[in-house]
Amino acid sequence: MLRTLLLFGLTCVFSVLAYGQQRIPANQNIYGVGNRGIIYDNELNFSLALATPRDIFLGVRAGKLVSYDKMKYWSASIGSIRHSRERRENPERINFLTNRVSRSYTFGKENQLYALRVGFGTRKYLSEKARVKGVAVGYSYEIGPSLGILKPYYLEVYADEPGNQGIIVDVRHDGTNTAEFLNQDRIFGASAWTVGLGEVSLRPGIHGKFATHFGFGAYDEVAKSLEAGILADFFLGETDLMIESELTPGVTNTPFYLSLYLKVQLGKRW
Repeated sequence: MLRTLLLFGLTCVFSVLAYGQQRIPANQNIYGVGNRGIIYDNELNFSLALATPRDIFLGVRAGKLVSYDKMKYWSASIGSIRHSRERRENPERINFLTNRVSRSYTFGKENQLYALRVGFGTRKYLSEKARVKGVAVGYSYEIGPSLGILKPYYLEVYADEPGNQGIIVDVRHDGTNTAEFLNQDRIFGASAWTVGLGEVSLRPGIHGKFATHFGFGAYDEVAKSLEAGILADFFLGETDLMIESELTPGVTNTPFYLSLYLKVQLGKRW
């Protein structure tokens, strides 16, 4: 008798706790069994994305769960954009005046481009929900404004004054020094990243994303997911990243950038 009462009491307790973690309305976070739902209304996560060619993005996404399988969200991210023809060179030279080893550099690079994006989108699950640790498969898409941050790319080159072969100066491409800027015999290496910060210019733009979404434990309090998708950026104004020259065959600049990306997200629902 005591055992029966204990089991009955525990059942009542867990029923109350479960009811407190669920809501009844059929159009809110429906779990799909008995018209009960999950209490989560909001989701916030942070992300790290790797994109082609060798780009990295850091981002944040916050959204409202309008149903168990759909979320409306806004996102913000910042990351680099590279030209598909970029290649790194590492001359490993030593300046005999300072005993400093050269930095690797990108041959033919003219500017560095970073993108600050704000997007508004939707995430939709397609697969059946797993109650605890399952994986939900769906898709997401977003569109929004972008701000391109264009920074001149500087190289350290040997000064050409007689008797000053050990002196190194910072040089950027200005359209009149192409032969000098692409002369690998004179290039010591890349300048420090801080060189050229005072010459940064801004480019307004727009971006769009479409991705396949995998939610791990898609209805847990801890949000864990993986996305694989395509990203498109378009900027107004000149955003040339590489020098178009006979010494850089096949290089073409465009204000439109297309890349594939893989994103890992981690956050919280409440």
